[in-house]
Amino acid sequence: MKTILASLTLALCSSAWAQGLPAFPPDAPVPKAAEITEFIKDKKFVGTRQDGISAQFNFRSDGKFDVIFPQAKEFGTWRTEDGSLCVDDPVNGKTCNQVRIVGENLLYRRNRNGEVVTLKAQ
Repeated sequence: MKTILASLTLALCSSAWAQGLPAFPPDAPVPKAAEITEFIKDKKFVGTRQDGISAQFNFRSDGKFDVIFPQAKEFGTWRTEDGSLCVDDPVNGKTCNQVRIVGENLLYRRNRNGEVVTLKAQ
């Protein structure tokens, strides 16, 4: 199982690298679930994807979130796991995305294409 997980992780990283997408810094530690929770709860972040689309991410301490794009809004519930931010919403269903905390920023790996988006605290 660990071999399969390692292979999938390597494939995702290789895919992001091959596409010229930003990756996690190699020295960024994998945060524990409690660390991620404390870092994001009751905070707002802004991030811009590689395609130029920006969004505001709001994570409330009651476990609810919303993401506001120029033309749409996503909402639902959030929770954390070691190294991941998980959401349940009508658009994406239940999914977990890998994250890292670097300074005041949350680095968020998009499952769709492996891109790492820097979410800057507001």
